[in-house]
Amino acid sequence: MGDRFLEIVVYLISQIKEDQGRLEDIEEISMHLKNQGFSENEISSAYSWILDRLHTDTEFVYDTKRSILASRVLSDAERHHFATEAVGYIMQLTHFGILSDEQVENVLERGMLIWPSPVSLEQLKILVDSVLFSDSMGRDAAPDIQYYVAEDSDMLN
Repeated sequence: MGDRFLEIVVYLISQIKEDQGRLEDIEEISMHLKNQGFSENEISSAYSWILDRLHTDTEFVYDTKRSILASRVLSDAERHHFATEAVGYIMQLTHFGILSDEQVENVLERGMLIWPSPVSLEQLKILVDSVLFSDSMGRDAAPDIQYYVAEDSDMLN
């Protein structure tokens, strides 16, 4: 899918949360996203993904307990292994309900195993794509993590 798709999803979820479960003026939001450089296809795909997710998980956006309950605390090793921006992004995706607790664990585990410290925000987005979209769309729809790892010159052998 890609990080552009994920950016749109994060934006849409933040709008839904801000409007207390509603998505006001879809045309205006779409125009804003187009003005940010996103294509009609990317925007439509993100809307569809959110709607599909809402059909299978009714608590996806509306789960207010997620922000009230305690959040996952990173270990010292995890905190040092991920860049600050990457940790903030994980927290944002978790808060918005985009990543489940299990998916967060998968992202953190893969990041610790695949890349040397610190895992950047861009690297984290690749991991999130591989975990999120393999879970929601089937393994074949997920980005091939091996392709990205092989391209990364900082990868340890």
